Amino acid sequence: MTTILRHPRPGFTWDWWAVDAQGFLVQFSGGPAPEHLLAQVNRVDAAAAWAEENCPAWFADGPPPLHVFSCDGELPTYTRNGVPELPLRVSDAPAAIADVAALVTLRRAVGDTWTVHLDEGWIEAARPESPR
Repeated sequence: MTTILRHPRPGFTWDWWAVDAQGFLVQFSGGPAPEHLLAQVNRVDAAAAWAEENCPAWFADGPPPLHVFSCDGELPTYTRNGVPELPLRVSDAPAAIADVAALVTLRRAVGDTWTVHLDEGWIEAARPESPR
């Protein structure tokens, strides 16, 4: 089954989170996301805002401690911003982020991948949860 990808706010940056096949935290910015996240957009926004406020090192210059990808357009093609020396496992991430990241599972490990095309089978499963 193909995962439908949508952009909740075309033209605006939107950060969302996922877990790769090895359990590492992945952040995606600026492009489309799995459609089921649109129902959770307030939770996803709150997690991104919490991270910016409470984890400023994630957004500083240099490689962040998590896998970060960004999209320059509407296509579901994301480019890695850097490779973390010690990538953050979702199990070690703050609950505000881990709970949202658990909504999207990637089929593959990010590893050394510099480009991720989400429409090429990267999304394995969604585990939608009701808001708390």
